[in-house]
Amino acid sequence: MELHLTKKDFKVDWFSGTGAGGQHRNKHQNCCRITHIETGLSAISTEKERTVNLKKAFSQLAKRIIRHIKLTDNTDININHTVIRNYNESRNEVHDKASGLKMPYKTIVSGNNIKPMIEARRLSCEV
Repeated sequence: MELHLTKKDFKVDWFSGTGAGGQHRNKHQNCCRITHIETGLSAISTEKERTVNLKKAFSQLAKRIIRHIKLTDNTDININHTVIRNYNESRNEVHDKASGLKMPYKTIVSGNNIKPMIEARRLSCEV
C-alpha cells in the first residue's frame, strides 16, 4: 500500500513556547503543531529552532498516521519489510504479529469482522 500526501493535507500552526527561555521564548513563534486534516491527528514540537521543530513534528505525525492506517485498514502495510498480519486460509488462521492475537480465518475474512484484530492492535500500541 502506498500513501501519497501533499502540503494541502496538513495544517501547520506556529506558536510561542512557554516556560523558561526569557524574551526569545516569549517573542518568537518557533513551536510547531502540524495537523493531518483528514484524520485530525496532530504532533507538536517545542525546540528552539523552527526548522528542527518542523522536521520533528512531521516525523512524529508520519508515525501516527501510519499507525492509524494500520489500525483502521484491512490491508497489510509492510514497513521495513516486516509483516504486520498473516492470513492463512489453509490453516484457518489470521495472526496479528504486533498483538500476538490469532483468530479463525473464516471469522475475520468471511465474516468481515476485523474489529477484534484492530482492538488488539490498538491495545498493543498503547503499551
